Amino acid sequence: MNEKIKNRRIELGLTMLEVAKKVGVSEATVSRWESGDIANMRRDKIVLLANALQVPPSFIMDLEEDEPKPVDLDKELEGVRFALYTETEELTDDDKQAVLDFVRFLKSKNKKEE
Repeated sequence: MNEKIKNRRIELGLTMLEVAKKVGVSEATVSRWESGDIANMRRDKIVLLANALQVPPSFIMDLEEDEPKPVDLDKELEGVRFALYTETEELTDDDKQAVLDFVRFLKSKNKKEE
């Protein structure tokens, strides 16, 4: 498992610190995952690490033997986009602006974390 995590991180061009920030752990913890010093990872960290590495959680849990299948976030968001479109049709202009402001807030928050 540790080699798969390290190799995937490197494939994505991420540093240990970048992964650590995305998962909410220290850089030392990521290093220990990659070296095999920590074999049992908390379930919530598995999900966050999988998201950071753009792989399904089963890849982190070493349940997959094949190469990781990257998560297509755009495809995953298609349903959300459709729901936003259909659910916001009848909103007032002020409410539509509030939705737009929230999306912009999320985008700016993510830029600050990078």
